[in-house]
Amino acid sequence: MRELVLRPLWTAKGLIARMAQSGETRTMDGAWTDEALAERVRASGDTAAFALLVERYRGRLLALARRMLSGAGPEEAEDIVQEAFLAAFDRRATYRKDSSYRPWLYRITVNRCLDKLRAHGRAPATLVLDAVCDPADQSDTPLQHLLTEEFQERLQAAVGGLPPKYRAVFLLRHLDDLTYDEIAVATELPVGTVKTHLFRARAQLRTALSGYWES
Repeated sequence: MRELVLRPLWTAKGLIARMAQSGETRTMDGAWTDEALAERVRASGDTAAFALLVERYRGRLLALARRMLSGAGPEEAEDIVQEAFLAAFDRRATYRKDSSYRPWLYRITVNRCLDKLRAHGRAPATLVLDAVCDPADQSDTPLQHLLTEEFQERLQAAVGGLPPKYRAVFLLRHLDDLTYDEIAVATELPVGTVKTHLFRARAQLRTALSGYWES
């Protein structure tokens, strides 16, 4: 597989110094925004800026890939994320500097995962209960159900039964905490469709797992 060659860390540190001098946009905690870094990548192919984005998002994208791909080992998830970063760098000219970078990058990763799911017909990896029901529901759920093998099997089967688009919306909302607008960008769906997919995903999961939080 082709690999993306990034500049060493000292070069990235030099970039930080240059950005500080230029007064480019920072977040509340003093870090430079994704968008400021992405604009450097888009405008000039700056691999030091891209290295900072990779460092910032690699762990999150690996977690997403493992959740979406059932039984995916570290190497397979790494391959998906590597492909996503390569695509993001190759397609950097398509990023719009007036838009949020996070959902743009998630869209590329989600599409790679959906392609893999369609090719192999897999179910996603086991999830935790708080991704299925609201916090209010959890208060009525016996803790022991979380620990039973039967529950985990039912949960995995239920999420695996969701259509891929429902599954992607569900994971992005409940496990990656994206907003509806960000999910719309990541999945290339209208916001109204995102909400409909999420509603239907929750309904299917609640029906499949209703016995586990009946009082």
